[in-house]
Amino acid sequence: MLAPKKLEDARDDLIRFIEIHRPQGSLNNTVTIVFDGQAGMWGQPKSSDVKIVFSTGESADDYIKRAVSSSPHKKSMVVVTNDRDIKLYVRAQGARVKSVDEFLGRVNVFAAGKKGAAKNSQVTEDSKYISKTLEYKITTEFEQIWLNKPSNSKKLG
Repeated sequence: MLAPKKLEDARDDLIRFIEIHRPQGSLNNTVTIVFDGQAGMWGQPKSSDVKIVFSTGESADDYIKRAVSSSPHKKSMVVVTNDRDIKLYVRAQGARVKSVDEFLGRVNVFAAGKKGAAKNSQVTEDSKYISKTLEYKITTEFEQIWLNKPSNSKKLG
């Protein structure tokens, strides 16, 4: 079951990215991420900054459309998507839309400015967090070094 682990890592990375970089701007701007699927199938992390919703019984697209159409504050909503159908629907409802690139653009511009400084620093803000896959690789490598456990990969030579 390698694919579900990769999906879990991607979800974790997205949540962590939003918590660290705050592409939504102010702390007063709430973020809700809608995933297809059912809660409990993934050990979702606790997050005080990001609300996680699973679209149980309907697609995430349908959930988003329903959430926008039922909101009394449509004009204050911003939906981040690259899906053309959702963009058209959300705009017709009176909410705003940003593409993923537009949403992340603020962070990317900021990161580009920090590149020079980051090269001189051993530890950056992003390096505090690693994916589950990288965590596993590091643990395996340390086990090989410290516990003299044999490597799972074949040695060449």
